[in-house]
Amino acid sequence: MKLLKMFTYRRRVHFYETDAQGFMHHSNYFRLFEETRGEFLRSLGLPYSELRKKGFEVVLIDAFAKYLRPVYYDDLLEVHLNLEDLTRVKFVFSYTVVVEGELKAKGKTTHCVIKNSKPIKLPNELYNLLKEIKEF
Repeated sequence: MKLLKMFTYRRRVHFYETDAQGFMHHSNYFRLFEETRGEFLRSLGLPYSELRKKGFEVVLIDAFAKYLRPVYYDDLLEVHLNLEDLTRVKFVFSYTVVVEGELKAKGKTTHCVIKNSKPIKLPNELYNLLKEIKEF
């Protein structure tokens, strides 16, 4: 199986992230996805903090995860992020979670941007940056 790798984020599973069975708790995959997309935007020179300074909030409108194999304390995770869809009003990231080359989980998140608590078109700076990457 070929794993897509637009951006890769690496880190270890912390003990506090595991459950009574010794697996990384299912809720932590969504945190992992958030960390990954935050680091992805930071790597592009457009971290969430910059968007927020301009009055924009990136909000999550949909999230999905499929757990395939357990992940354990101290496993070195690789999370591969891809921009799966982009329109003027939303963008979709997909994720694959891999440990030592083995696919452990996959997921997807959909986002939009709001300003003054109202949905808006993606700011040009964000849209153009993501569009350039999508077309690459």
